[in-house]
Amino acid sequence: MTSMKLSNCVDIVGGAVSPFSGKRFYLSTGTLKGDIIDESELVEVTYDNRPSRANVNVSVGDIIFAKMKSTIKVLRITSKEQNFIVSTGFYAIRPHSDVDSDFIVQYLLSDAFNVQKDKYCTGATQKALTNTGFAKIDVPKLSLDSQRQIGYTLSLAASAIRKRYEQLAILDKLEIDSFVEMFGDPLINPHGWEKCALGSKCDIVTGNTPPRANPNYYGDFLEWIKSDNINTNGTYLTTAVEYLSEEGAARGRFVDKGSILMTCIAGSLSCIGNVAIADRRVAFNQQINAIVPRDGIETNFLYFLFRLTKSYIQGDVNMSLKGIVNKGKLSAMSFIFPPTELQKEYSEKVELIEGQKKLLKRSLSYLKETYQATLQKAFNGELFQ
Repeated sequence: MTSMKLSNCVDIVGGAVSPFSGKRFYLSTGTLKGDIIDESELVEVTYDNRPSRANVNVSVGDIIFAKMKSTIKVLRITSKEQNFIVSTGFYAIRPHSDVDSDFIVQYLLSDAFNVQKDKYCTGATQKALTNTGFAKIDVPKLSLDSQRQIGYTLSLAASAIRKRYEQLAILDKLEIDSFVEMFGDPLINPHGWEKCALGSKCDIVTGNTPPRANPNYYGDFLEWIKSDNINTNGTYLTTAVEYLSEEGAARGRFVDKGSILMTCIAGSLSCIGNVAIADRRVAFNQQINAIVPRDGIETNFLYFLFRLTKSYIQGDVNMSLKGIVNKGKLSAMSFIFPPTELQKEYSEKVELIEGQKKLLKRSLSYLKETYQATLQKAFNGELFQ
């Protein structure tokens, strides 16, 4: 497959932001997850209070991609984003009239592009692509019809993936909405439910780290959970990278299925109070407190209770050092505890929704695998021969 320079088929665009009145949304690199905007992280800024990196204007049809090494973030600007201010951490490009826009978007998501991009990134600390490196990047030289064929095929696959994410987001919202419908906002407690100290309804266990000096404590017997396994959008813990040996598990602290693990020590306030359900026995480190429900307390109810009271859990955490919610403080915090029968009713709803989410996630995994395989074939010249 012959190639040409990417710089010969797109223009670098994105002028600096001029003074404006009112507010505009700012799209940071962190707000773009792959090719999807996390709308919960969008912030509105004025001209005067915007971050220094909020300084790129874009137009409908422009394509942005992250400059940073080992970072794949790509978005085509639509009418919805045309008034956004974009971070200077993005390149903004505009395909020439004889180049298919879908083709370029998909190419920017491929290994064929990102291997080159990473190769030409420079910088002492955060390596990133510059105009010098940009000028060196190749793109397959194909007829417009071939570009359109590849772009259309891959865009359909990418659209199916986005649809699965949207469906999962709807189910996530349904779980929250169902909680509020049954119990009200737990921070306000409009139904006047009984409020009790958490420690009176649950056992709380603080994790630990078996001494590193003894390598025999680490092996493949029991997962050792860290905050990274909690600080996700998932209901359940992700799989740990590190495991304890049987000997190490005897020195560690573990809980069984049905417990909730909470990040209680973190360098970022946003991580304090994050929770995930353990769907298997796990050990965990000292940055985490496990909440083990006693009889009459439903795990699913407790999990969403914590989700909706995160600001209360964070409370007056002092971030001047490292944010900490210790076992004693967590035990003393007061939460609503409606009757067990209502908790069970809600838990059954959650189980049904989680079952649907499990099916969607399985489908999503298959779609992503298929998309990645098709993407690489397309830019290796193997898709349409």
